[in-house]
Amino acid sequence: MVVVAETVRGNGPRDAPVNLVLAQTSPQHPLTEAVARTAGQLLGVARSSSTIDALVVAEALDCAPAMIWTSDPSDLRQLVGSHRGVTVESI
Repeated sequence: MVVVAETVRGNGPRDAPVNLVLAQTSPQHPLTEAVARTAGQLLGVARSSSTIDALVVAEALDCAPAMIWTSDPSDLRQLVGSHRGVTVESI
């Protein structure tokens, strides 16, 4: 849900693409301690402070194979590093 908080700003037209994607995806599951720890490890290895990006990558690794669509692929690719099964695509 942190990604939703990062991307929406209300229910107006700006949020329509996000709402469309959310309506077509599977239900969200709660963040687990294991995924949070993976995110922390990713932050350490990448020497990054982008916690939300690290949580996104950690969730993707937990669900691999997975694809992450983003308007800022460089930070996410840095966090993915050499891990296999996760692809980062620019939108």
